[in-house]
Amino acid sequence: MFHFFKFSSPASSAHFRHEMALDATGKRLLVTSDSVRSPIYQVRGNGKGLKTLPHTAAVTTVDWHPTLPTFLTGSCDNSVRVTSIV
Repeated sequence: MFHFFKFSSPASSAHFRHEMALDATGKRLLVTSDSVRSPIYQVRGNGKGLKTLPHTAAVTTVDWHPTLPTFLTGSCDNSVRVTSIV
C-alpha cells in the first residue's frame, strides 16, 4: 500500500509545504526538508537511514514509484531527480 501525505502550518504555507511518502513495502519514509537532501527513514527492519542525492536548493516534493524501489525528489531549483535504490 502506498501512502502520500502533505502538510503545512498556516505561518509557513505561503512558502514551503512539507511532504512525506511511504514506499510500497511500508519500510521506507521519504520526507522533504529545508535542506538540499531529503532523509529516508527506515520504518521497519534493521536497515540504516539514507539521504537522497543533493539538489542546489531545498527539496519541496517527494514521491515513490508504486511498485519499484524508485523515488523522485523535486526542488526549488526547478530540478527533479529520479533515483533507484538497488
